[in-house]
Amino acid sequence: MSSNDAAPVIALASTQKSDRKTMLLEAAMDVFVDKGYHQASMDDIAARAGVTKPVVYQHFDGKRELYLGLLDDSVEQVVAGISQAIARESFNVKRLEAAVGFYFAAVDDADKSYRLIFESDFTQDADVSARLDDLISQLARIVGREIANETGLTSGEANILAAGLCGMAQAAAWRWIRLGRPVSREKAISGITYLGWEGLRTFPS
Repeated sequence: MSSNDAAPVIALASTQKSDRKTMLLEAAMDVFVDKGYHQASMDDIAARAGVTKPVVYQHFDGKRELYLGLLDDSVEQVVAGISQAIARESFNVKRLEAAVGFYFAAVDDADKSYRLIFESDFTQDADVSARLDDLISQLARIVGREIANETGLTSGEANILAAGLCGMAQAAAWRWIRLGRPVSREKAISGITYLGWEGLRTFPS
């Protein structure tokens, strides 16, 4: 076989390996979301992916490494999602509404990245806890910038309010789901936005 013939074969093997790793990550996400970290096993992940357990270990050293990798990806997706939702709007009240709406949409659509983060049963692990703390800090900074622009508060003051608003939106979204969606999603988002916005308007700009 010539060197020119070998190159496509190597490229195909690399693509197949990448595809299999992606398939394993998707299977692992499903298992961790369904069962939680502690109840999930590498056997479960292998079965969900339709492969043997040794195949999983060819790509990942163990369950914890796999979980942390998925958590990193999930944090990036949540941060990107809320950043993009805010960036699409031109007015501060609409940006706040977009931030609140992100939480409701993620809960209502059973978003796997959101569930892996906010339903984690592995928060006592130092690395998991650090990642979750970093996520809260990132979201507080993103929303805090909008609050600082609206109110003239310092970044530190705005970040505290932003963390409170994010926590309120998250808690309200979960409660809305658990109550069986007693009002439309739009009405729930509007109500939480109004509550937060009216509070912010009391600060001098």
